[in-house]
Amino acid sequence: MAGLIPQSFINDLITRVDIVDVIGARVQLRKSGSNHKGLCPFHNEKTPSFNVNQDRQFYHCFGCEAHGTAIGFLMEYDGLTFPEAIESLASSVGVEVPREQGSEPPRDTSLYEVLEAAAAQFRRWLRSQADAAAAVAYLRSRGLTGEIARDFGIGLAPAGWDGLKNALSSFGEQKLVAAGLVVRNDKGRTYDRFRERIVFPIRDTRGRVIGFGGRVYGDGEPKYINSPETDVFRKGRELYGLYEARRAQRRLQSVLAVEGYMDVVALAQHGVVNSVATLGTAIGQAHFETLYRHVDLVVCCFDGDEAGRGAAWKAVDAAFPVLSETRQLKFVFLPEGEDPDTIIRSRGREHFQGLVDQAVPVGEYFLEHLEEGLDLDNADGRALLSELAVPHVGRLPNGALRRVIVDGLADRTGIDAAALDRAAGDARSSYAEPPRLIGQPSRLELSPSGERLLLEIVKDPELIAVLDSETRVALAKDANSSLLADVASYLMEEPDADTGTLLARYVGHDAHDQLAAFAARPLLLPTQAADFAAKMREYIIDMDLAASSRAAEQSGWSVDDLRRHAQRRREVL
Repeated sequence: MAGLIPQSFINDLITRVDIVDVIGARVQLRKSGSNHKGLCPFHNEKTPSFNVNQDRQFYHCFGCEAHGTAIGFLMEYDGLTFPEAIESLASSVGVEVPREQGSEPPRDTSLYEVLEAAAAQFRRWLRSQADAAAAVAYLRSRGLTGEIARDFGIGLAPAGWDGLKNALSSFGEQKLVAAGLVVRNDKGRTYDRFRERIVFPIRDTRGRVIGFGGRVYGDGEPKYINSPETDVFRKGRELYGLYEARRAQRRLQSVLAVEGYMDVVALAQHGVVNSVATLGTAIGQAHFETLYRHVDLVVCCFDGDEAGRGAAWKAVDAAFPVLSETRQLKFVFLPEGEDPDTIIRSRGREHFQGLVDQAVPVGEYFLEHLEEGLDLDNADGRALLSELAVPHVGRLPNGALRRVIVDGLADRTGIDAAALDRAAGDARSSYAEPPRLIGQPSRLELSPSGERLLLEIVKDPELIAVLDSETRVALAKDANSSLLADVASYLMEEPDADTGTLLARYVGHDAHDQLAAFAARPLLLPTQAADFAAKMREYIIDMDLAASSRAAEQSGWSVDDLRRHAQRRREVL
């Protein structure tokens, strides 16, 4: 893994780019008072409700409530990861993204050029090589046209051990090995990885070639091979066809996850342009995290045999930690011996789409799978169902989906839903906690007065400068237990930060959406510095009193003792 991007660079980058320029290159904006307005790119509307504030470097849609910074906009609109959005912004102002020294060296990004050159060479061979006739005949036998082959960049690796190595010799042998295009054996000799295969380029969400999949068009084995993992290719995160799906449908509504390259291409040939495939691995949590950055609904398509149902159960386990009421997951099970390619070619798009429309929601599948073979008329069977389900439910985030599944489990077992939910919570706490992000507050809940103070800080970060040293010390003591304290502590270290810089710091943290919502809310009256300092002081006193009172209560003090203690604390503070 490459080193982290320094926060100081992110702060500087936010100040150097203009959010109006970033969004204006993608959305038509017009000046309207202190804002720029346009039609929201995230939902359909006829009257502009999308506002970009140049002073605060922040956007907000009053129609769908989308909001954020230039970084967040690129992540949402272009479907980029956080590092990719940083790289895109840096490129727009002509600067390189630095990396802090990590445990591993930085990625070799020059591999993108090597892989793109290889993709071009494979395409040329499909058009011109003598071997191409057999490969083209195979593609046509699978119902593919020249247009779909062009759209997916399909190529040919001809027979021979060094065709690509010789064609790309200008890059040097070691670079070709690093890109996964050439293999070095135990004796130090090198040869082409892909030989006598149809080649499918694998692209990231920015359209860059990051690897290849190769399929035999004769009788060879193995049927498929993939590029090895390299500095730019992690097969556990990437999905074949996602770039092409996003290019075909600007605003993807759903994604159909299938098992192979040919399934993706065949479906696209028949007008189903939203399918993706994993790269020789089971679909995992990282895949779901990638997909849910682009769509709210993922439909997994599996064979109806035992292997397909086993794969579906693994998908449930992988998806549960990232699901919510707005992130849906469904399952389609095809007839045994069929795959999407054969079904859509033999029975047509309408029949295949009908199968997808009948997809089973994850909650329904989850409970039906667990109750298979159990006698729910028997108390032991119901108890066993709850024992099997509770650890999995504990991996679901709190929300509507978890409540629906818990209620379904309660109906089947006769156990109180609240008791099941508590048991799931206990099961969740038994898992090892993931490492916390540096500076991520552990508690996001705030009192009404704390919310008001946070709203004022987000709207005007310079207010933090009016706090006296005593107040700053009191806040610093609580920097890892509340969002208000964490934000205030950060702004004390970065006094030049504005709203955009502040929000950029929390991208990827649980707190980001909460802070972005504050940034979008109106502030009815301007905040006076003296009023803010007084309110912050009062907030700290209240928090200190509450903590002291809890400690006193645990000591068995009477109500009168508590009142006298609270009064003394207020006088001292």
